[in-house]
Amino acid sequence: MSLYHESSGNGSCKICFVHGFTQTGKSWTQAANAIANTTCTFIDAPDHGESQGTSLTLQESGDAIAKVAQDMVLVGYSMGARMALHAAIQHPQSMTGLVLVSGTPGIEDESERAARVQTDDALAQHIEAVGTSVFIEEWIRQPLFANSEFGDDEIRDRCRNTAASLANSLRTCGTGQQEPLWSRLHEIDIPVLLIAGSQDAKFTAIATRMHELIPQSTLSILDKAGHNAHLDQPIAFGESINLWLQGQTNSKQ
Repeated sequence: MSLYHESSGNGSCKICFVHGFTQTGKSWTQAANAIANTTCTFIDAPDHGESQGTSLTLQESGDAIAKVAQDMVLVGYSMGARMALHAAIQHPQSMTGLVLVSGTPGIEDESERAARVQTDDALAQHIEAVGTSVFIEEWIRQPLFANSEFGDDEIRDRCRNTAASLANSLRTCGTGQQEPLWSRLHEIDIPVLLIAGSQDAKFTAIATRMHELIPQSTLSILDKAGHNAHLDQPIAFGESINLWLQGQTNSKQ
C-alpha cells in the first residue's frame, strides 16, 4: 500500500501534497513554490502517475497517505482533499496540520450518492472507450473549470495516466464511493485551512459549512479562482497558506 512520492526543498516547514483526479504530484509545483521555507513531498495518488497499478479505496488511500505525511502539514485538492480528510480522521495524531482545497466530506443523501456511483461508472466506461487524450480534453472543458487555463505541460502530464487507471480511480475513489464524513468533522483536532475559489459557488458553500463544524479551522476564499483554486491563483494560494502557517507559529509562542 505504498504510494510513489518525491520530495524537494530544505525548508523547516514540511508539507505533503495530494493532487486531484487526472493529475499527478507534479501539478503542485507552481503553487508549492509560492509557500515559504518548505520541504515539499508530492504524492502520486492511487491509479495516477507513478502510482498507477496501485488501486486503493478512499479509506486505504487515507492510511497510505498518512504514512507518507507523518509529522507534516497535509494538503489535498478535490479528490486528494477527500483522501486527505480520510487520512486526518483515521490517523488523528499523524499530521501537524491539514489544508483542504475544493474538498468535500461526501454526499449525505443515500439516493444521491447511489446515483453518483452510477454516473461515475458510466464516465469510467466512457474513458475506457475514448482513451486518455480525448477524455482529458473533455474533462478540462467542463463548466467546473470554465474560468481555468490549462497549459500544454499540464495536459501532457495528465495524459501520463492511462484510461484504465483513470477509470479504476473513479470506480474506487469517486465521490459516490465516499461514506459521508460530515458527522466526524468535529473529531479533527489539528489546525485546518479550508480553501475554495470565489467562482466555485458549490465548494465555497461546502467549505463554509465545514468551517462551522471543524474546531480549529480557518476559511480562505480566493478571489478570481474557481474549483482549480490553487492553479487559478497560485500566488494568492501560497499567501493564504503562509499567513495561516504564521498564525500557527504565533499561537505556539
